Amino acid sequence: MTLTADIVDLFNRRFPQNDHSTELILAIRPMDYSGAMLARAVEDCNANVINLNVTGERTEDGYLLVDLRVDVRNGEAVARSLERYGFEVIDFVAPDGDGYDSARDRANEILRILDI
Repeated sequence: MTLTADIVDLFNRRFPQNDHSTELILAIRPMDYSGAMLARAVEDCNANVINLNVTGERTEDGYLLVDLRVDVRNGEAVARSLERYGFEVIDFVAPDGDGYDSARDRANEILRILDI
């Protein structure tokens, strides 16, 4: 097995395809980050956190960029709840939109190129 195949397996294990989820991108001040608070805001909408990833990227203001995936198809209520809790929602993508599939396709293309 090649290194790229291991990376693809790891990617697919960590981020399995889920047609009944919404992905959100949040900007959070480092001192305000709380996984428990994020989960509480999501659970207030009768949803659950599937993935929670603090990325290595930051905004120009130094805020953490956090990727969040929840188990609802329409993430509008979750986005509003997160904002009520004081988190800034930069964007969210539901599986019905083009962004979800095209992002996954681009990631898979990059991994295929690396395997060449």
